[in-house]
Amino acid sequence: MEQQKNSSVPVFSLYYIAIDTETGVRPEQFETFVRQKGAHIPCYPGWTWTLLRGLRGEREGQYLMLFEIASATQRDSYVAADGNKTDLARQFWREHPEALEILGEWKRYGTFSELPTLYTDYRLLAENTKSTVPYGLRYQERAGQEPVARVIGIHNLALRPDVDAHTFETFIAQNHHRIHDYPHWKFRLLKGERGNRLDQYVVLMEIASLKALDVFYPEPDIATDEAAKFARAHRDTKQMYEEWKQLASFSGSPQIYTDYLSVAQSLS
Repeated sequence: MEQQKNSSVPVFSLYYIAIDTETGVRPEQFETFVRQKGAHIPCYPGWTWTLLRGLRGEREGQYLMLFEIASATQRDSYVAADGNKTDLARQFWREHPEALEILGEWKRYGTFSELPTLYTDYRLLAENTKSTVPYGLRYQERAGQEPVARVIGIHNLALRPDVDAHTFETFIAQNHHRIHDYPHWKFRLLKGERGNRLDQYVVLMEIASLKALDVFYPEPDIATDEAAKFARAHRDTKQMYEEWKQLASFSGSPQIYTDYLSVAQSLS
């Protein structure tokens, strides 16, 4: 697993976001503000974020900011191990005073991705490099067309009794090449390394669209005939998942999970 600890591997950070419903803020107001103004808040170099709204699962209707950071080095340059800003980060905000006004307006709608917001930084353990989901924006408005709005599944995992982390991670490292995702789905396995869920695992499933989700799982944990057909055509993937389940839980119930819809994306 040393390869996955390399500082060039992306870091994924999740921040729980809440809107101020007590003052009458409505979800559509918040999302419109973020798309029109909040998306212009500058990002640190090597950072991008996507605002997600829960579709189903534990946090249905609630918000999450997903940051994808180019490397641990880029993360560490701006956020310290305790979650506080580094000197370089403070300098960054001093150099972008125009952003502070937008940030202040954001905070009138709800919380932002900063302490004391609950968060976790995850390092990438494995991903499906054969996926048909291309690298790119998770949300994008298009004139005269439906926006690009990817679905992001965050599914928590737990090890079985007497299985240690090394055993599970070694299995994943040696076998994740056997995974064939559904068309327009992409698998990643992450492990918490900072914040509120240290050493916990999540499957981050990125799906190109709500339509691509519904082809296989239009309802939570209820697979379609298309999903069964795909499993029959990819028996080694199915076998790999059965071997996985001997070591740890798998995506979906009974573990805690939320499937989110992308509703805004950083633009700078």
